[in-house]
Amino acid sequence: MALSEELRSACEALGRTLAASKPVREYLEVQARLEADPEARSLEEEFQTLYQDLLARQQAGEELPREDVDRFYRLRNRLESHPLIVERDLALGELKQYFADVAFQLSALLGADYTALARRD
Repeated sequence: MALSEELRSACEALGRTLAASKPVREYLEVQARLEADPEARSLEEEFQTLYQDLLARQQAGEELPREDVDRFYRLRNRLESHPLIVERDLALGELKQYFADVAFQLSALLGADYTALARRD
């Protein structure tokens, strides 16, 4: 679908505005710090690997040993209390709310539900 030059310019301006917004900048900054922290990255990777393994085993009908379940909860507790991960998750929550507010404002300006328009095939 070809966009008019006016629409393309408006979309690019919106993108620049979003990229420069405080919620986007804060999320990207904390995500970069998290990715640069070997401990935090390792903790997230270990958690995701264990979670996927346990999920697959459970979906295959295997009864999970108590030790594996306990390990999962211990790891999740460490993950949920890691300062960078907590900070990133808070920033992500704020970012999601910001994007929801932007979508609401776009819908009001367009006189139509922006999110429904964006989902059209």
